Amino acid sequence: MASQSNFVYGWIYSDGNIINDAIEGVKYDRKMTRLVKLDFSLKYQDLLNLLYAKLWMDAAVYKLNICRRFLNPVTNQFELAPMYDDDDVEFMFETVLDSANRKFFVELYVEKVTIGLGQSSNEVVQISTSHYTSTSSQSSKKLRISESVGGSGDFSSASSSRLLYMTRVDSDGNSRGSSEYRDEDIPFYRSFDGASMVASFDEPIIQKGGNILNPTELENGMVFETKEDLLNVLKNVHVANHLEMKVVKSNSECLKVECKRKTTSCVWMLRARKRKSHNYFEIMETKGPHTCLNPNMTQDHCNLNSSNIAQVIATQIVADPGVSDKVLEATAVSHFGYRPSRRKIRHARKKLEKSLFKSSEESYGYLPFFMNALQSFNHGTHVDWHFKEHDLGLPITEVARFKRVFWAFKPCIDAFPHCMPVLLIDGTHLYDKYHGVLLTATAVDGFNHLIPVAFAIVEAENIASWSWFMDRVKKKVVLRRRDVCVISDRHAGIISAMNNPELGWREPQGHHRFCARHLAANFGKEFKGGLKDRIVALCSQLTGPKFTMHWNALLAIEPRAEEWFADKALKHWALAFDDGKRFGIMTTNFAESWNNAIKASRKLPITALVKSIFYKVVEYFDQRRLEIENQSVDGNEFTKHATTILNRWKKRASGHHVKVFDRDTWVFEVTTMRRGQKGGNKQIVRLMERICTCNKWQTYHIPCSHVLACCANQNIQHTSLVSEWYRLDNARKVYATPFEPLPHEDVWPILDGFPKVVADDEMITKKSGRKKSTRYKNEMDFQASRKSKRTSSGASSSVP
Repeated sequence: MASQSNFVYGWIYSDGNIINDAIEGVKYDRKMTRLVKLDFSLKYQDLLNLLYAKLWMDAAVYKLNICRRFLNPVTNQFELAPMYDDDDVEFMFETVLDSANRKFFVELYVEKVTIGLGQSSNEVVQISTSHYTSTSSQSSKKLRISESVGGSGDFSSASSSRLLYMTRVDSDGNSRGSSEYRDEDIPFYRSFDGASMVASFDEPIIQKGGNILNPTELENGMVFETKEDLLNVLKNVHVANHLEMKVVKSNSECLKVECKRKTTSCVWMLRARKRKSHNYFEIMETKGPHTCLNPNMTQDHCNLNSSNIAQVIATQIVADPGVSDKVLEATAVSHFGYRPSRRKIRHARKKLEKSLFKSSEESYGYLPFFMNALQSFNHGTHVDWHFKEHDLGLPITEVARFKRVFWAFKPCIDAFPHCMPVLLIDGTHLYDKYHGVLLTATAVDGFNHLIPVAFAIVEAENIASWSWFMDRVKKKVVLRRRDVCVISDRHAGIISAMNNPELGWREPQGHHRFCARHLAANFGKEFKGGLKDRIVALCSQLTGPKFTMHWNALLAIEPRAEEWFADKALKHWALAFDDGKRFGIMTTNFAESWNNAIKASRKLPITALVKSIFYKVVEYFDQRRLEIENQSVDGNEFTKHATTILNRWKKRASGHHVKVFDRDTWVFEVTTMRRGQKGGNKQIVRLMERICTCNKWQTYHIPCSHVLACCANQNIQHTSLVSEWYRLDNARKVYATPFEPLPHEDVWPILDGFPKVVADDEMITKKSGRKKSTRYKNEMDFQASRKSKRTSSGASSSVP
């Protein structure tokens, strides 16, 4: 089967030394690095791309020099043939195919040269003298093979153009044609006989820290690009081997380190300096071995610093700038075997953020370009700006001072019409150099999962900023949809925006409801005695009689409560009088959960924050689509949230007694089964009017146990009574619009006619270090500090 293959195996060698053995000829002192398949259709550039990928090298940083090792049939020794273009690759495959003793592998030696420091593409291949050794006396000289081997070729160097004649022969020695080349076309003789091959060895090979595992491998002559690279290697080696070192001398030209507990038994030392011959740091002297182990029982290591940690966690920060410190700490522990302090983790994060993201000042100027790219590649995404000049009545010139920005992603705008008609709004503070507040409007889908649909970064929470935000939410997200319920705390700015007739949120277009926990926290400030739980229970009662019972119990303890609630309409805070507008959602826990999910990102510069939110929402959409498909495979008609409630209420319905009062209008009396002190209640069900006196059906828009019992009694299909928001078909529509990825910045569209955005100096944080909070903490703050449940679960509504 091998003879019919259309490929040959390539044995790739790299990061080693070429040795000229008197018996074997040219060989490598390292084991094979990679084994790859080389298709016979490969061209020279394809081969280069393959080697860059397999050897994990960046083509923008390194140039690869490739040599093929072949066996000279006359001398029976291995020799090198440099490779430069498609002819060399073609000839390599021809020698494999035409060989009498056909082999199915080729050996390639790959040397990397740093671009800008190595040779140009028209110069001869150079390999470091410090990495070339020979068993003969001529090992320190450039290797030149100038005598013809195999007889068919001829080489002349009579002129500067060095006219070359190359004759290729097959395995039987027959000529396959000859061609005439000049050295600008082909600088070396490339016949299989190997005549006139020239190679030189001058350029140093830069060491990679990943190849060094212990101090004994640090040898004289090793070269590092910078002193920092050498120090990082030294620290990683000592951490991995539970050793400790200290820096004795360090400057721009020299570095000397030794054992931290240097004694007569442990004399380990290393000295390196910057060589003028190649301008790199080279190890000049080492003493050893390093035998002194770390005697301290500690989880941290003195040589493990933020720079080493930053190299390990960099990929995580790039993938998710908001990743928590705990996750980064776990990564560091897994890699190093030590548990670094939180201080080191934070410093490593700051170093990466400074190098990966723009500064706070630059980030404001970069934000318009990023927003423009979002709109260009995700058509329909809306962005609205408000500058300080707008408030001052000044014209917008080439420079504008930032005050607010609003944005809503197109997939989120398309998702809201298929979500419950509920929006939870909340604000959270930002902790970059320039302070601000992130406002978010969050919707809820049929899975009882949150969907952030609109965002804004504003100067502070006030009447002007909330009115500006709610106006854009209405015009760009809600549009003509009516009966949308907005749940929030009792911030004066929100109340003012909801009551402003110009913004279109007053009933019947919209409905405003208060968060029960925020209401209870406000009540707790006025009245002591641990009554907050009673307030939450009072707000959550489903029926008027139960509400009255809890209300009387509250007044018996605190009579002043009646005066405190006098200016608050019942429909704004009591579920029993809500008319089903809030779908049983009593708190803003969904919005609080989202704020907690982006907690780490709130410390980033403004553009990095927006970018982090973009990728977080993309991740949310992907997870939800996967969940929908998994439930579709199981044959479910409704979401998992609705199915769980229906199954629980079906069990209760089995014990109910149903009596029909009117078959034409479907009026029933349902008596519940008595279970201990509970049960034995009577509820009236009117199917045509979609009413049950327990108020659960009207509140959650899912048939309660009494309705299910009536449907079973009359053989009525109850699925038609479930709200459309809970159907899987509708859930697919929520996440139907896909996000489009953002390409590299080089292909972003040009932003013309937009002013340069700068930060407002009045928004700068006055003091450095950790700012002492002047905000009164309430119940929501203490709840957020506890170990929360998963963000997607969002226990915002309690279904009995």
